[in-house]
Amino acid sequence: MIKYLVNISIMFGITFAYNYSVGEFISEEHQSVIKSTCYEGNGYGVGDDWKLADFNGATNGGHYNVVFIDMAATW
Repeated sequence: MIKYLVNISIMFGITFAYNYSVGEFISEEHQSVIKSTCYEGNGYGVGDDWKLADFNGATNGGHYNVVFIDMAATW
């Protein structure tokens, strides 16, 4: 699970770092970006496609989730 969240953090850190500030919501357009699973967890196997909209109750049929994306730099 932790590796899964780390992979998500890295992907979104690189992809969306210039678009969002603390407390902002991720746009529906960016929630629809499809990614491949690197580490099995949360009902996804390695290689399965997923998107942030899968965790948004307004778009996935009412199953709401909290996603914590932690990003840090050590420079």
